[in-house]
Amino acid sequence: MRLIDKICNLLAILAGMYLVVIMFAIVIQATLRSFNLTGSSHIFTFSEYGLLYIVMAASPWLVRIRGHVFIEMLTAALPSKQSKIYSRFIAVLCLIICLFLVWYSGSNTLKAYNYGDADMRSLDMPKWLLLISMPICFSLMALNFVRFIFGSETMHTGEAGVHE
Repeated sequence: MRLIDKICNLLAILAGMYLVVIMFAIVIQATLRSFNLTGSSHIFTFSEYGLLYIVMAASPWLVRIRGHVFIEMLTAALPSKQSKIYSRFIAVLCLIICLFLVWYSGSNTLKAYNYGDADMRSLDMPKWLLLISMPICFSLMALNFVRFIFGSETMHTGEAGVHE
């Protein structure tokens, strides 16, 4: 699991760096337009692609640190033993959903690769390059949910409220 943790950390760092690059690129683009200069039309294309990559790259890390949004009201109301069972049940459902999304996004990625599909905007981008992050990151999310199913820690804390 340490390798998975390192991969999740690296992806989260790359997502953060990409977000900063997008921010500076948009500021530069807007500044250039203010001076009636033309910037690159590719900035907006890479910003749009980046939004998908950022979400997918940060998601496994968020699952690992329990940074995703969930409601603790029910787990807080349940006795400790039932709360753990409920939390593991929710983790199993999340695992099933992630595995389905691995299969679905993986098959679409392979289909796009095999057919040579392209996303045509300011530049032509092979569609599989856009989709490849999905099966990889959903797989990492699934592995992190396995940790909550079989590990000593559960996904839910059993305490209502904000824990930061």
